[in-house]
Amino acid sequence: MEPVKPETQWIDLIDESVHSSDDIDIGDIEAVNRNFIVVKRGFVNIHYYYIPVTAVEGWDGHVLWLKPTENYIKEKYERNRTPDPNFYYVKDYPYYSTTYLPLPLAPSKYLLPSYRTVAKLDPNFPRFYRCDLCDESFKSENDLSNHVSETNH
Repeated sequence: MEPVKPETQWIDLIDESVHSSDDIDIGDIEAVNRNFIVVKRGFVNIHYYYIPVTAVEGWDGHVLWLKPTENYIKEKYERNRTPDPNFYYVKDYPYYSTTYLPLPLAPSKYLLPSYRTVAKLDPNFPRFYRCDLCDESFKSENDLSNHVSETNH
């Protein structure tokens, strides 16, 4: 994992993912100001969550983690309005400017899978292709493709 850049600021987190303490993806950061982050969830049925920066556990370099659970966030912070660029920093509408509080950092909760133990197959060695849905094996990739397209898994 790459280390978190110490110079990361709140406005650098626009479009980054936000997760609740119970590891539910709440949405992506739409806007920030000194006191709140606005998280947008959805494309057709859009939900906005106005979350106080005091409810932020920290940024781990991949995800902004919140202290509350998803249910608490929905109950307390959901609002039916878009953030006003005059009072929030919104990407492509940088009308708002302030001095932000320091961004808390958090240790990463994501563990990268280790592929070091996977040996590369010898190209001359016979290969079998496995359907990851039913574990059936095939002698060619075309046979596997036919199986996947013809089988109703």
